[in-house]
Amino acid sequence: MIQGLRLQPETKLAAMILAEKSFERYRNIFGHYRNTANGHLVGHLGEFAAFIWLRDNGFEPVGIFTDPERDKECDISTIAARIEVKTWSHKHWDDLGRAVSVSQLSRLKKKADIVFFCSADEVDSPMPKIQFRGWVEVAAFDSTEPKMTGFPGREIYNHQLEDSNLKRIDTLKGLL
Repeated sequence: MIQGLRLQPETKLAAMILAEKSFERYRNIFGHYRNTANGHLVGHLGEFAAFIWLRDNGFEPVGIFTDPERDKECDISTIAARIEVKTWSHKHWDDLGRAVSVSQLSRLKKKADIVFFCSADEVDSPMPKIQFRGWVEVAAFDSTEPKMTGFPGREIYNHQLEDSNLKRIDTLKGLL
C-alpha cells in the first residue's frame, strides 16, 4: 500500500510561492528536465509532503528547499540522512518516475544520501494529493544502465529504477 497525504491549502500556497520563485530563476536555463511552472510546483508540493512525513516520524527535518539561495544543497537535512525529493505528476509516474538524469547523478551523490520519491495528483485542487512512492540510497543508481526516457521530442538520458527497486517509505524509520 502506497502511503500519502493531502496537503492543506496554506501548504499549497507556500509551494506555489516557492515554485514561482524557482521558475523565475530558471525559466531561461536548460535543465535536466522540462522547465515549466507546473513542474516547479509539483516538485515543491512533494518536498513539503516529504518534510511533513519526516517531521511526523521523528526525523527532525530542516527544510533547506524553502530557501531559494540554497538550491544546490539537498532538499531536506535530517538527523538520519541528507534527502533529495523527486516528485512527478501522478499521470507521468509510470513513464518518467524513479529517475535521475545522467548529468545530475554526480551532483546528487555529493549532496544527498537518499532519494525520497513522490507523485502528485489533483495539483490544481486546493488540497493536492501526494503519494509516497518509496526511497533508495543514491548509490542505487550506480547499478542502472542509463536509457532515454520521456516523450518523443522531450527525451532525457536517465538512470531509471523499477518500482520494485524502491523501499517502502515506512522502512526509512530504520535509519533512526
